[in-house]
Amino acid sequence: MSLLDRYVGRIVAGAFAAGLAFFLFLTIVMDLLGNLSKYVERASRHGLGGFDLAAYLAAYYVKLIPVLITTITPFVTVIACMFSVARLQGANEVVPMLFVGRSTQRVLRPMLLCGLLAGIGMAACWQWVVPHIGASITEAESFLGEGLTKQKNLVIESGESPRLSLSVREYDPSAQKMAGVNMLVEGDLKVDNSLFVAASATWDRDRKDWRLESGWERRSSGRVPTTWLGRPDLTPDALLKRGRETVDPEIQSYTELLETMAQRPNSPDLRLALHRHITAPLANLILLLLALPLAVYFERGSRMERLLMAIGLCGAYMLMDLTCQSLGKQNFINPIVAAWTPTIVFGSLGVVLFGSAKT
Repeated sequence: MSLLDRYVGRIVAGAFAAGLAFFLFLTIVMDLLGNLSKYVERASRHGLGGFDLAAYLAAYYVKLIPVLITTITPFVTVIACMFSVARLQGANEVVPMLFVGRSTQRVLRPMLLCGLLAGIGMAACWQWVVPHIGASITEAESFLGEGLTKQKNLVIESGESPRLSLSVREYDPSAQKMAGVNMLVEGDLKVDNSLFVAASATWDRDRKDWRLESGWERRSSGRVPTTWLGRPDLTPDALLKRGRETVDPEIQSYTELLETMAQRPNSPDLRLALHRHITAPLANLILLLLALPLAVYFERGSRMERLLMAIGLCGAYMLMDLTCQSLGKQNFINPIVAAWTPTIVFGSLGVVLFGSAKT
């Protein structure tokens, strides 16, 4: 990198650090103000004083920072780089750079490098930081919220022999009760297969098994009533852990997602989350490719129009991304298609805009 690259890079780095700190502070303050009364109420129920609550919240928000970084970094990157371009143009420094023979793309290269480093940072947080604090964040959210929430449409699959597929319409961790239970156990032979169906199941601490209500078991020999599920390994803690994996795979690393997908290959949430872990860091570069060519302007009176167009393109990308996520989670479209469609469509448009920028 030349001296001019390092000069632009320092401006971008400063703007990125300031933007990241501002957005983190703003997100934390908004969450705190919106939930402070609930936090105080929960603290009084557990006998925590004001100082203890403040220390607990401080530790909670510090742990939450890596999760927030994986969410807000693309916005911080594009805003920081657009502010950097505005600063350079306000000081009339872009035109001399072009006058000495540099193209617009060459001038903006340090900003693309910033986007690349930001994407690598997001991927590193997902792989090595977020999974280690995910359990404590979930525990803190349960403590600060209304306690353990009910989990709907819980699915647990195991590829080990005998293969297991458990489907629960609703699981209440507080009452340790399942509703709408269906469990298929597949052995090596067809005669070893069995299907358990029950209206509900309650954990029996003494027997360490699930007591079934209106339960029956179907085998090749016929259907017989049954009272117990016969799976002491499926403890309430195991269901809670697997349920959290199903509900919020965003706090899992790439390695954990691959391992969980091997156990539940038919879960669209997991496939979507895995590919989103790849496409979300790429959003740092895509938004820059869309916005930076429009941020550099020369004509009179075109500044506001180009700025609004850049904001509109970034907003359209985010809107399409959220829409595809929703459709992918509901399995209306293939999760892989849902994850990669915004990246391919707007990434191609960004490459065209960046390559055709006036110089």
